[in-house]
Amino acid sequence: MEQAEQRIRKTSSTELADAEAHLSTSYCDHHLEPGPNRAALDFRHSSMTLDRSGFNVLQYGAEVSIASTFENFYMLEMPIEGGVDIHFGAETLRSGAGVALLLSPGPRFISRWRAGTRQMMLQIDRQALEERFATLARRPGASHPIFNPVIDLNSTYGRYIRSAFSGLAEALADPELATQADLETVVPALIDELLQNIAYRQGASIVPERLHATPKQVKFAIDLFKMRYAERLMMPAVAREIGISERALYEGFQRYYQRSPYDFLTRIRMEAARRLMGQDGLSAAEAAHRVGIRHLGRFAATYRDVFGILPSQDRALPH
Repeated sequence: MEQAEQRIRKTSSTELADAEAHLSTSYCDHHLEPGPNRAALDFRHSSMTLDRSGFNVLQYGAEVSIASTFENFYMLEMPIEGGVDIHFGAETLRSGAGVALLLSPGPRFISRWRAGTRQMMLQIDRQALEERFATLARRPGASHPIFNPVIDLNSTYGRYIRSAFSGLAEALADPELATQADLETVVPALIDELLQNIAYRQGASIVPERLHATPKQVKFAIDLFKMRYAERLMMPAVAREIGISERALYEGFQRYYQRSPYDFLTRIRMEAARRLMGQDGLSAAEAAHRVGIRHLGRFAATYRDVFGILPSQDRALPH
């Protein structure tokens, strides 16, 4: 019990400066900025060491922006509530319900934690991952992989990650649930799961038969969506038409656009429906039918998710 307590640390504060100092010491350099409404902070951080890695549950309560960078670890983060928007230059990644992020060591980034966000976060030691990568790939001295950062938690490997995180969270809440030896088998297993299932942006895959979609193939799929969005498009058929596997199609869209092909198609349909209502005066039901959506309730909900307003309300506005 004493050993379990020694590897667990809990910190809380209502002061931004305290949170910034704590995280800079615990993780890496952090610069915190309050959100536009400057709501009261409710910072809470629980952490558990796992050999060279570490598991964390973190919240700020209010909206905050964080400027940071790290070189010595990979960060696998999964929202419990809310989500985070992370900006790498011109690229924006977004986590939320069903979506986790895997951040690789590299350039400075800015992340915006939405109000009420609480996350489970696993720091994976870079050296441990690189050693395993070299062993599995049979390429000593291979450069570290840079992963596609967006993880679908409803995929097979996503469900595995979700289950592993649940076990770690239970051990963090009750240290008597698992021994240190038991816990330290979790990270190596997760490393293998990531290396064998997550697409790479840099570094050759350890799975030789994995197919990747090229930018040209992804562009071809987007052109197909734009021309045929009113049809009942099924992704397996789209992938066959392009000449790749369905998995490669999904990985290609995640790699180059950080969203699924279906999400991309949905956005095209919603934009077309908005034009039909605003320029041609069609009703919401007529526009939904024209863009290939038969269920009006689903159309209205999706339209609101995309544009922040119901189609009936949007149609009533001057355009």
